Amino acid sequence: MCGIAGFFNISRSSFVVDSALLEAMQASLAHRGPDGYRIWTSQEHQLGLTHRRLSIMDLSQAGFQPMIDEEHTVLVCCNGEIYNHPQLKQQLQDLGYTYRSNSDTETILHAYKEWGIKALDRFDGMFAIIIFDFRTQELFLIRDRIGIKPLYFSLQGGVLSFASEIKALWQLPWIQRQIKQDALYHYLTYLATPAPMTLYEGIYKLPASFYCKVDAHKNITFHEWYSPVKPAIEYDKTLLSDEQFCIRQIRTLLRNAIQQQMMSDVPFGVFLSGGIDSSLNVALMAEVITDINTFTVAFSDGPEYNEIDWARKVARHFNTNHHEIIISEKEAFDFFERMVYFQDEPIGDCVCVPLYYVAKLLKDSGVTVVQVGEGSDELFCGYSFYGQYLSMQKSWHVTQNYIPAFARRACYSAASTIFPEKYSRLAVLNNWAHDRALFWSGTVVFGEEWKKTFVNMTDAPFDPIVEAIYPGFEQGFDSHFLAAYHRAKLLAQDPHADFLKTMIYLELKHRLPELLLMRVDKMAMATSVEGRVPFLDHKLVEFALQIPQELKFKNGITKYILKKACEGILPHDVIYRKKMGFAAPTTRWFKEGHYFKPYFNDLLHDPRNAMKDYFDIKVIETMFNKNQKPGSPDYSYHLWALQNLLVHGIK
Repeated sequence: MCGIAGFFNISRSSFVVDSALLEAMQASLAHRGPDGYRIWTSQEHQLGLTHRRLSIMDLSQAGFQPMIDEEHTVLVCCNGEIYNHPQLKQQLQDLGYTYRSNSDTETILHAYKEWGIKALDRFDGMFAIIIFDFRTQELFLIRDRIGIKPLYFSLQGGVLSFASEIKALWQLPWIQRQIKQDALYHYLTYLATPAPMTLYEGIYKLPASFYCKVDAHKNITFHEWYSPVKPAIEYDKTLLSDEQFCIRQIRTLLRNAIQQQMMSDVPFGVFLSGGIDSSLNVALMAEVITDINTFTVAFSDGPEYNEIDWARKVARHFNTNHHEIIISEKEAFDFFERMVYFQDEPIGDCVCVPLYYVAKLLKDSGVTVVQVGEGSDELFCGYSFYGQYLSMQKSWHVTQNYIPAFARRACYSAASTIFPEKYSRLAVLNNWAHDRALFWSGTVVFGEEWKKTFVNMTDAPFDPIVEAIYPGFEQGFDSHFLAAYHRAKLLAQDPHADFLKTMIYLELKHRLPELLLMRVDKMAMATSVEGRVPFLDHKLVEFALQIPQELKFKNGITKYILKKACEGILPHDVIYRKKMGFAAPTTRWFKEGHYFKPYFNDLLHDPRNAMKDYFDIKVIETMFNKNQKPGSPDYSYHLWALQNLLVHGIK
């Protein structure tokens, strides 16, 4: 895990590759790579690169980047890991390639020389990669299949600038900081701006499974190089309906992924919540090694989110070296503004706080690599609200088809008059009334009608870069556009996709890469820790997408098939206990807390806050005041999302 950054002249007639700018970029990414850095420049090629190193594989100087082959034909700069590096290395050596290191980056170098950009199809891993081909004068910016690693870029000033974090781009004099209003608008719905947008005009994030190519004539094109619904192995439908076959295959694929992702030359551990995902990580790791480090975080003021007893039970069962940290609102508040700094743009998920503290515990304990359970709930229908969506969808389209639109809209109008503050339920009813899809995302904070009560945004100019990456994506102030675009992409590839597969695909296109995986990346890297996600190994993802929804949500049991796969591996009560979810006690903090309540009020009225131009502050203030009253609706989740945004607006 590392930090990469650089720039490439696209259209300036006079341009000097300034090493001082690269020095500033690398310094802003020092937390991502505390083990050193290297800068590489070429006035001839108008290209400059820098790499901050967190040493995981090959701790010697030979592993430093950017890395260039002996023939000086290809340059590679990478943030991430190639887990099948040992197998690929052997293949490439058999083909005559000589290695100077044991670094997986060198495998990327030789693989590109041998197979060109198609080498990506051979990589198992998580990565953001920069490749420059001296022979063809082509530059590639690449993001991994699932979007585990971030890669931001800009074309401002006639220069292609890129980095692992936006803060590195702020070091460049040609980069301007201006709010992108439609991205801000979508954040309010999805808790993260959807790729390829960021909160800022002219700054983009490469979507998961995309690469950007700059050819010798400086033409820029974007390519989607992978789709999880076009699997390498298509399983027979008869086998997929066989519960025992699916159980065996899940176990095999997950065992392989966990063992592969244990590849490291430094100590590693597991985030252990005590739920089945993290516990399964521990159990399958225990089949391979005996010395396992586990790490747990809990809240002293949030018993409703405290799973520490379950984590201890699992740690005892597998005899791990267990570590714990207990935090309170005070620790959360002390970290909040630094959290915003590490996020770069809003990631409105309160889980960022415990993630940071457990990652810090990990680093303080001498451990640098950690496996986490992200992706399991999405792939295997692990949320209760997924079950609710599956139950609702049975009548959704039928009633939309048979009840006239005017009657449905009248129903919505009456409900909004009678229950004006039931915003979440009204949002669902509004979608039904206006022939929209039931499911948009596993995270929907503010619905379209609710946003209209406090949002003052009018400017959303057509963005040609968004169009180039997502052709036909409808731009503007309507967050349904995102769900509709990705749903259409899925159905073009798989017209018979069931409802749950549609939900999972939408999660793979936004919520996982831009919210859940970015909270892991940004918070772990803030402490110089590498996070790995074995449940999102692409072979497991591809198989899980083929399992019919009847085996994921069965007899009212969420995550049915994964729970069955856990039997005999985990204690029965761990598998079938009530799901709590990894969260923070924001309700207590905003209703009873001592720090966040006054802080939010101060933010709302801070004259330096640029965000106030886009909101009706009085409406938000009313929401905040209502939240304090006993028996009032709980707006804490929404206030946290707004607070995260407001801090980003302080100049």
